[in-house]
Amino acid sequence: MFKKNGLLKSPDSKPKEKYLLLFAVAFIGMMISFIPSMIVNKGIFLYYGDFNSQQMMFYQHCHDAVRSGNMGWDWGTDLGSSFVGSYAFYLLGSPFFWLTTLFPSGAVPYLIPWLLALKTAIAAITAYAYIRFFVDNTSACFIGGLLYAFSGFQTYNVFFNHFHDATAFFPLMLLGFELLVQKNKKGPFAVAVAICATISYFFFACEVVFVIIYFFLRCLDKDFEIDMKKFGLLILEAVIGVMISAVIFLPSALSVMGNYRVNERLYGLDLVIYGENVRIPRIIQSFFMLSDMPARINILNSDKARWASMAGYLPMFSMAGVIAFMRTRKKGKDSWLTKAIIVFGIMACVPILNSSFVLFNASYYARWYYMPILLMCLMTAKVIAENKDDLKKGFVPVCVVCAIFIGIGLLPTNENGVVSYGKVPEYIELYYIQAIVTIVMIIMLGTLIYVVAEKKLDYMKIASAMTAVAVVICMTSSIVYGVSQGTDNTDYINRAINGGDNINMDKLESGSENYNADNNFYRIDTSENVDNWCMFWKLSSMRCFHSVVSTSIMDFYSSIGQTRDVASRMETKVYPLRSLFSVKYYFNELTESERKGITEVSKPETLANLYGFEYVDTQNGFNIYENKYYVPMGFTYDYYCLDSDIQKASEVDKTSMLMKALVLTPEQAAKYNNILSYYSFKGTDYSTDQYYQNCLDRRANSCSSFSYDSYGFNAKIDLDKDNLVFFSVPYDDGWSAKVNGQDVEIEKVDYGFMAVLCPAGSNDIQFTYETKGLFWGKVITAVGFGSLIVYLGAVRFTGRKKKEEAQPVEKNA
Repeated sequence: MFKKNGLLKSPDSKPKEKYLLLFAVAFIGMMISFIPSMIVNKGIFLYYGDFNSQQMMFYQHCHDAVRSGNMGWDWGTDLGSSFVGSYAFYLLGSPFFWLTTLFPSGAVPYLIPWLLALKTAIAAITAYAYIRFFVDNTSACFIGGLLYAFSGFQTYNVFFNHFHDATAFFPLMLLGFELLVQKNKKGPFAVAVAICATISYFFFACEVVFVIIYFFLRCLDKDFEIDMKKFGLLILEAVIGVMISAVIFLPSALSVMGNYRVNERLYGLDLVIYGENVRIPRIIQSFFMLSDMPARINILNSDKARWASMAGYLPMFSMAGVIAFMRTRKKGKDSWLTKAIIVFGIMACVPILNSSFVLFNASYYARWYYMPILLMCLMTAKVIAENKDDLKKGFVPVCVVCAIFIGIGLLPTNENGVVSYGKVPEYIELYYIQAIVTIVMIIMLGTLIYVVAEKKLDYMKIASAMTAVAVVICMTSSIVYGVSQGTDNTDYINRAINGGDNINMDKLESGSENYNADNNFYRIDTSENVDNWCMFWKLSSMRCFHSVVSTSIMDFYSSIGQTRDVASRMETKVYPLRSLFSVKYYFNELTESERKGITEVSKPETLANLYGFEYVDTQNGFNIYENKYYVPMGFTYDYYCLDSDIQKASEVDKTSMLMKALVLTPEQAAKYNNILSYYSFKGTDYSTDQYYQNCLDRRANSCSSFSYDSYGFNAKIDLDKDNLVFFSVPYDDGWSAKVNGQDVEIEKVDYGFMAVLCPAGSNDIQFTYETKGLFWGKVITAVGFGSLIVYLGAVRFTGRKKKEEAQPVEKNA
């Protein structure tokens, strides 16, 4: 006989799964939070910060690049970068991005909110699947799935919408792990590893660390049966999974390894103690109440870790389920989860342990929180499913902690002898949202615990419905606030997204004295607050807000004393860089009142510090200035200098020197001193007139033609003598070159750019680009797929053989 309510159930009593319902609720719930912005913007969802100045552009830029087959060298990202290397972190491994390639270019901005809702729905059902492995009650799993998909981490990272790609599929890695070890089901873990490694090498590195710790924590459970065979299968499937991802994982990993940000480390007391006294209280706050927003650190104000993704609030339940679980399950079967939260809590509070999730990098990030959050959702679901009354043991602690943090926002401050209250939060509107929503959530939780449960109502249905309402309230309130932090959306849509329709570069070029139909490559530069708009306009710009560009760009700016961390934003005072980079036009944004016609548009002929640029037109809300000393791509020098010469000069003079002499290493100087003369700079060399003359000299010895595509460029130049021809294209190991059909060595000059030696006379120069690691990545991926097929085939064959051997042999009559 089957027990009605025990572990053994009849087939007829199998609970109906809630995958479809959960998908619908999560998808619709997320779309509800986007609707106000979409209505205002006629179908486009706009947010603030990085969402508007990176995420939107990157989706559009990559969509157009993929559709046109331009996936080698990307001329539209900064001064040029590997397409795979630059965008593997953001979206190239995402299946959601690849869905956009089925649509025309104009549809991309409209697809973003729908894709975010789809990511949220996928996150909900993958979390449900993982929780379902441990929890028999499908309604509790439904609640757990919603809590994961709408956790504070998810709410916070709408700002970085590509983070949602990683969180959507991570639960499958843990589920595959459990299926292999607990159920002996082979293959899902390998597939999950392949998916996660493909989506993002950054998050995969975090996940590897987490899964290793998770393994040891699971070993603390006496019911977790692991032996050397299963351990070996885990390693084998992990290797196969990584191999399958190699086509994108390998080239992106090779590209990012040279980035100086990867190699920054913690030292001294920074290894064990956070340098700010509010860091640990902020960590605690982020799990108990509605989280802060990116760049909006509020109640516990701080200038540090503004974009660290420190958020983990579970709508309505907060930490009540987690605390209740830990208080009631200190020993026994599920105690590994209690130990897990203690371990990960300690790791979050100790700098060196926290940094282990980002390969011990010095930059503070909490971007691994979604992984323990999944365990917290499991704990909450187990409490609801097994003994809902246990929630009372977590309710009071949550009320107390939330009251403390809300109360901190009301502490008195003394400003010039005047005592005020409610001035602690930096963003008072956000504080009211956080406080009100958190209190509403506490009231809802109290109602669930003390009213619904006590009156013997249909607890699971009501709890599920209340959770659905709670997640929508939390997500919508945060997103509405975030939308309010953005700029004029109508202006952004008209001048950024659709700005290319308002810019007539042909008109500018036709009136240019420096137009050359055979060498018409040029870059632009823009004033502040229009980061990456050029991607919508399909123009190459030296101004770029992008964290993962060619390491040679980083090397160059660092060497000349310019800051280049997450963006290339060179001030106008370093004006010589514009000619070095073949910048022909500068777009200077009009004031808001000028754009709206409130005041007359001012059109000064020149701009302060931007020497050599003259006004030519006004388009798309910008005064456009042409560089009269524009130098076409590909030119030569008569002189060289050394790094020691550059470092002696002032900030601006460094850049002036780059237009007079080519910067070589001592080894290169010895190699080429027969064709270039060493130049010893004098004080008069830094005048504006000398800069103008340097530009004219470089232009007089520039390439007569220059053409390019995503896989290289071709140039022609006539030389009076043997010389190095310089190209302001970042150096990359993927480049190879030929001059007049003969292979030549590419020299890395000016700290990060390329030059090739050409003989006197007419020269045909050909550069070819192949993404480093891409070929071998394809090979390894193919081997990985083959290995998976062979592995699964062997598993099936072995299983069939064992089944046949287990069958009784009939005796002859």
